[in-house]
Amino acid sequence: MRKMLLMTGCLCMTVAYAQTGFAQEKTVRMHVSGMTCGTCPISVRHRALQMKGVHSAAVDLDTALATVTFEDSEQSPQAIAQAITKLGYPATITGTKQ
Repeated sequence: MRKMLLMTGCLCMTVAYAQTGFAQEKTVRMHVSGMTCGTCPISVRHRALQMKGVHSAAVDLDTALATVTFEDSEQSPQAIAQAITKLGYPATITGTKQ
């Protein structure tokens, strides 16, 4: 009986967590200036991936766009853009989606 109550409690907490959306995966797109060669996007991508909560990052030199997917409970679009800017590549947020 005790196991059953524990399992039910865990299930309820999982459902509540999913419904309230404590943490959601979001994607931010940003324009990244100052990239001039093939290693620049690699540096920008590497910096984004070093950040806590960032799951993926793609950077395109030709369009100067970065797309970063992250956990919103651990990171913010502004913090990601700021970290990339501090690296020497000014980043401006162009959009965010869930």
